[in-house]
Amino acid sequence: MKNLLTSLVKLDEVNAVLVSREGQPVFSYLPEFFSSEIQDVLFQSFDEIFAALDQKRETPTQELVALFESGSVVVKNVKDYQVLLVLKSSVPGPLVSVALNALTLKLEKLANSKSPKTQELIPLVLFNEIVKLLAKHYGPAAKLIVKKSLLKAEATDKGLPLVNVSMFLKALQEQIDENHLAQQAINKTKDIIRSWRMQ
Repeated sequence: MKNLLTSLVKLDEVNAVLVSREGQPVFSYLPEFFSSEIQDVLFQSFDEIFAALDQKRETPTQELVALFESGSVVVKNVKDYQVLLVLKSSVPGPLVSVALNALTLKLEKLANSKSPKTQELIPLVLFNEIVKLLAKHYGPAAKLIVKKSLLKAEATDKGLPLVNVSMFLKALQEQIDENHLAQQAINKTKDIIRSWRMQ
Protein backbone atom coordinates (compact mmCIF):
# COMPACT_ATOMS: atom_id res chain seq x y z
CA MET A 1 0.00 0.00 0.00
CA LYS A 2 2.91 2.35 0.74
CA ASN A 3 3.98 2.30 -2.93
CA LEU A 4 0.45 3.14 -4.10
CA LEU A 5 0.23 6.09 -1.71
CA THR A 6 3.69 7.32 -2.70
CA SER A 7 2.68 7.21 -6.36
CA LEU A 8 -0.51 9.11 -5.60
CA VAL A 9 1.18 11.97 -3.72
CA LYS A 10 3.77 12.37 -6.50
CA LEU A 11 1.07 13.37 -8.98
CA ASP A 12 1.14 17.12 -9.72
CA GLU A 13 -2.59 17.67 -9.20
CA VAL A 14 -2.62 16.11 -5.71
CA ASN A 15 -2.51 18.63 -2.86
CA ALA A 16 -3.22 16.35 0.07
CA VAL A 17 -4.08 12.72 0.93
CA LEU A 18 -5.50 11.36 4.17
CA VAL A 19 -6.32 7.72 4.88
CA SER A 20 -7.93 6.56 8.12
CA ARG A 21 -9.40 3.36 9.47
CA GLU A 22 -12.33 3.77 11.85
CA GLY A 23 -11.13 7.25 12.82
CA GLN A 24 -7.52 6.16 13.40
CA PRO A 25 -4.82 7.68 11.13
CA VAL A 26 -3.20 5.32 8.65
CA PHE A 27 -1.46 7.76 6.29
CA SER A 28 -1.28 11.51 5.79
CA TYR A 29 0.33 13.75 3.22
CA LEU A 30 -0.51 17.39 3.84
CA PRO A 31 1.07 20.75 3.02
CA GLU A 32 3.31 22.07 5.82
CA PHE A 33 0.78 24.68 6.96
CA PHE A 34 -1.50 21.87 8.24
CA SER A 35 -0.57 21.48 11.91
CA SER A 36 -0.74 18.11 13.68
CA GLU A 37 -3.87 19.36 15.50
CA ILE A 38 -5.62 20.07 12.18
CA GLN A 39 -4.60 16.61 10.92
CA ASP A 40 -6.14 14.99 14.02
CA VAL A 41 -9.39 16.92 13.52
CA LEU A 42 -9.51 15.85 9.86
CA PHE A 43 -8.97 12.20 10.74
CA GLN A 44 -11.74 12.32 13.33
CA SER A 45 -14.09 14.18 10.96
CA PHE A 46 -14.24 11.75 8.02
CA ASP A 47 -17.77 10.62 8.86
CA GLU A 48 -19.01 14.19 9.27
CA ILE A 49 -17.35 15.31 6.01
CA PHE A 50 -18.83 12.39 4.11
CA ALA A 51 -22.28 12.87 5.64
CA ALA A 52 -22.24 16.60 4.86
CA LEU A 53 -21.36 15.98 1.21
CA ASP A 54 -23.79 13.06 0.91
CA GLN A 55 -26.84 14.54 2.67
CA LYS A 56 -28.62 15.66 -0.50
CA ARG A 57 -28.43 12.28 -2.18
CA GLU A 58 -31.35 9.85 -2.04
CA THR A 59 -29.14 6.76 -2.12
CA PRO A 60 -25.85 6.30 -0.20
CA THR A 61 -22.64 6.35 -2.20
CA GLN A 62 -19.08 5.14 -1.69
CA GLU A 63 -17.40 8.11 -3.40
CA LEU A 64 -18.14 11.82 -3.51
CA VAL A 65 -16.44 14.61 -5.43
CA ALA A 66 -16.95 18.23 -4.32
CA LEU A 67 -15.93 20.76 -6.97
CA PHE A 68 -14.54 24.23 -6.24
CA GLU A 69 -13.18 27.02 -8.44
CA SER A 70 -9.59 26.25 -7.55
CA GLY A 71 -9.79 22.48 -7.07
CA SER A 72 -11.82 19.56 -5.79
CA VAL A 73 -12.17 17.22 -2.83
CA VAL A 74 -12.70 13.48 -3.22
CA VAL A 75 -14.05 11.56 -0.22
CA LYS A 76 -14.18 7.78 -0.52
CA ASN A 77 -15.45 5.06 1.82
CA VAL A 78 -13.77 1.67 1.37
CA LYS A 79 -15.04 -0.92 3.89
CA ASP A 80 -13.44 0.17 7.20
CA TYR A 81 -11.18 2.71 5.49
CA GLN A 82 -11.81 6.33 4.51
CA VAL A 83 -9.83 8.32 1.95
CA LEU A 84 -9.80 12.10 1.59
CA LEU A 85 -8.08 13.53 -1.46
CA VAL A 86 -7.57 17.29 -2.09
CA LEU A 87 -6.82 18.13 -5.72
CA LYS A 88 -5.59 21.26 -7.49
CA SER A 89 -7.80 20.44 -10.49
CA SER A 90 -11.58 20.84 -10.56
CA VAL A 91 -12.04 17.30 -11.92
CA PRO A 92 -9.86 14.28 -11.04
CA GLY A 93 -7.61 13.48 -14.02
CA PRO A 94 -7.09 9.99 -15.48
CA LEU A 95 -3.84 9.33 -13.55
CA VAL A 96 -5.49 10.26 -10.24
CA SER A 97 -8.48 8.06 -11.05
CA VAL A 98 -6.25 5.07 -11.87
CA ALA A 99 -4.14 5.57 -8.71
CA LEU A 100 -7.28 5.98 -6.56
CA ASN A 101 -8.87 2.84 -8.03
CA ALA A 102 -5.67 0.85 -7.35
CA LEU A 103 -5.62 2.16 -3.76
CA THR A 104 -9.31 1.24 -3.35
CA LEU A 105 -8.66 -2.36 -4.45
CA LYS A 106 -5.73 -2.62 -2.02
CA LEU A 107 -7.79 -1.23 0.88
CA GLU A 108 -10.66 -3.62 0.11
CA LYS A 109 -8.22 -6.52 0.14
CA LEU A 110 -6.76 -5.35 3.48
CA ALA A 111 -10.21 -4.89 5.02
CA ASN A 112 -11.29 -8.37 3.90
CA SER A 113 -8.10 -10.00 5.17
CA LYS A 114 -8.57 -8.59 8.68
CA SER A 115 -11.45 -10.39 10.33
CA PRO A 116 -13.47 -8.17 12.68
CA LYS A 117 -13.03 -10.83 15.37
CA THR A 118 -9.25 -10.46 15.17
CA GLN A 119 -8.17 -7.52 17.27
CA GLU A 120 -5.20 -5.60 15.91
CA LEU A 121 -2.42 -5.51 18.50
CA ILE A 122 0.46 -3.06 18.42
CA PRO A 123 3.70 -4.86 19.43
CA LEU A 124 4.98 -3.60 22.78
CA VAL A 125 8.56 -3.40 21.45
CA LEU A 126 7.53 -0.32 19.42
CA PHE A 127 6.98 1.63 22.63
CA ASN A 128 10.71 1.43 23.43
CA GLU A 129 11.04 4.54 21.24
CA ILE A 130 8.79 6.42 23.67
CA VAL A 131 10.88 5.16 26.61
CA LYS A 132 14.04 6.51 24.88
CA LEU A 133 12.39 9.89 24.31
CA LEU A 134 11.25 10.20 27.93
CA ALA A 135 14.52 8.81 29.35
CA LYS A 136 16.28 12.07 28.44
CA HIS A 137 14.08 13.80 31.02
CA TYR A 138 13.00 11.08 33.45
CA GLY A 139 15.91 8.64 33.31
CA PRO A 140 15.06 5.03 34.35
CA ALA A 141 11.56 6.16 35.46
CA ALA A 142 10.64 6.57 31.77
CA LYS A 143 10.17 2.82 31.45
CA LEU A 144 7.73 2.81 34.37
CA ILE A 145 5.75 5.74 32.90
CA VAL A 146 5.27 3.91 29.60
CA LYS A 147 4.52 0.58 31.30
CA LYS A 148 1.90 2.17 33.57
CA SER A 149 0.28 3.91 30.59
CA LEU A 150 0.16 0.63 28.66
CA LEU A 151 -1.49 -1.14 31.62
CA LYS A 152 -4.10 1.63 31.90
CA ALA A 153 -4.82 1.12 28.20
CA GLU A 154 -5.39 -2.61 28.81
CA ALA A 155 -2.27 -3.80 26.99
CA THR A 156 -1.27 -7.44 27.39
CA ASP A 157 1.96 -9.34 26.72
CA LYS A 158 0.73 -9.75 23.15
CA GLY A 159 0.44 -6.00 22.55
CA LEU A 160 -1.72 -2.89 22.86
CA PRO A 161 -5.14 -3.14 21.16
CA LEU A 162 -5.25 -0.57 18.37
CA VAL A 163 -8.68 0.58 19.54
CA ASN A 164 -7.13 1.55 22.90
CA VAL A 165 -4.50 3.94 21.52
CA SER A 166 -6.42 7.00 22.74
CA MET A 167 -6.52 5.49 26.26
CA PHE A 168 -2.74 5.04 26.15
CA LEU A 169 -2.17 8.62 24.95
CA LYS A 170 -4.40 10.01 27.70
CA ALA A 171 -2.65 7.96 30.39
CA LEU A 172 0.75 9.03 29.05
CA GLN A 173 -0.21 12.70 29.03
CA GLU A 174 -1.44 12.51 32.63
CA GLN A 175 1.94 11.23 33.84
CA ILE A 176 4.18 13.75 32.06
CA ASP A 177 4.38 17.06 33.90
CA GLU A 178 5.75 19.14 31.02
CA ASN A 179 3.20 19.95 28.30
CA HIS A 180 5.86 20.26 25.60
CA LEU A 181 7.34 16.86 26.42
CA ALA A 182 3.88 15.27 26.66
CA GLN A 183 3.02 16.57 23.17
CA GLN A 184 6.34 15.25 21.83
CA ALA A 185 5.61 11.80 23.26
CA ILE A 186 2.06 11.82 21.84
CA ASN A 187 3.26 12.87 18.37
CA LYS A 188 6.04 10.26 18.46
CA THR A 189 3.52 7.54 19.40
CA LYS A 190 1.22 8.53 16.53
CA ASP A 191 4.15 8.46 14.08
CA ILE A 192 5.23 5.01 15.30
CA ILE A 193 1.71 3.61 14.94
CA ARG A 194 1.29 5.14 11.45
CA SER A 195 4.58 3.59 10.32
CA TRP A 196 3.61 0.21 11.80
CA ARG A 197 0.22 0.24 10.04
CA MET A 198 1.85 1.13 6.71
CA GLN A 199 3.97 -2.04 6.71
